Amino acid sequence: MGETLGVTFQQIQKYERGMNRMAVATLVRAAAALDAPLSFFLDGIGPQRQDPERQSLHGRDARVAQALTGIEDKKVRAALRTLVLALSHEGHFR
Repeated sequence: MGETLGVTFQQIQKYERGMNRMAVATLVRAAAALDAPLSFFLDGIGPQRQDPERQSLHGRDARVAQALTGIEDKKVRAALRTLVLALSHEGHFR
């Protein structure tokens, strides 16, 4: 693994023990070398989501959300966000 990542075996041991932090680029190379998703190394790290009711976006909904981020005018983007939130609270999107 050290050879693959371009570091010594001692450095690998330091990563394993948590003595040294691994750069993101090195972590990506490690995931590729192990044929594992990057998330393999991140499970359980950071805040855990407590809201099981929240749905992820799929299909057209995801495209609309992505298109919203592409609107450069902050006022227009804010207005559209306000409109969508207002309509969703009134039940128009159910």
